[in-house]
Amino acid sequence: MALADLIRAKTDRAVEPCFLELTRPTIAEGLERLVERGAERITIAPLLLFAAGHAKRDIPAEVAEVVNRHPNLQIDQLPALESHELLLELSARRYREAIACRPTTDPQDTMLVMVGRGSHDAEATAEMHRFAQLRAEGTPVGRLLVCFLAMQRLSLADALAEAAASGYPRLIVQPHLLFHGLLYDEIQATVESHRRQSQKEWILTSVLGPEPELADAVIDLVGR
Repeated sequence: MALADLIRAKTDRAVEPCFLELTRPTIAEGLERLVERGAERITIAPLLLFAAGHAKRDIPAEVAEVVNRHPNLQIDQLPALESHELLLELSARRYREAIACRPTTDPQDTMLVMVGRGSHDAEATAEMHRFAQLRAEGTPVGRLLVCFLAMQRLSLADALAEAAASGYPRLIVQPHLLFHGLLYDEIQATVESHRRQSQKEWILTSVLGPEPELADAVIDLVGR
């Protein structure tokens, strides 16, 4: 909801937040609200980092049900956020914030572990690797390691075990997630377990969060 408020404040378009699962309003309810306000053309902006099953299958299925009830309604779906330059900027900012109050360390003494959610979709997995590589170019480190919470390798557990056994004294774990929730809690607990068992410096960054860069990335995609 906070992100919807940011977007609403930056555009003259009608904005309705909705959710695919677990909470309300549903996608259908959000679309119906816009129709009730007189909308004839609606742009769907999936708040998804990568285009996998939700973007390619689940959202279109939900939208199709509404279109069946309103055959004259025109609906366009934007691509996922992927490696948008503003998302890269926000991710780099989270990295800098995490080390801002720490002692200065040679970047070559740092390992960055980027953690993705994980998907069976090969394109989404490849895009996560691409995003991580672009990030590492913007905030250079001694080594980049990409891992996933599910469905892909390297797993989070294996990645953190490899980081702990490495020669890098500073280990920065950056969850590539839009918002806080159970997945972030899982990463936090796993990192904390390694921190208690290691003399290395473990740093966990925040998630991306509802920030101006994210709002501007969505607005930019709408205008393209």
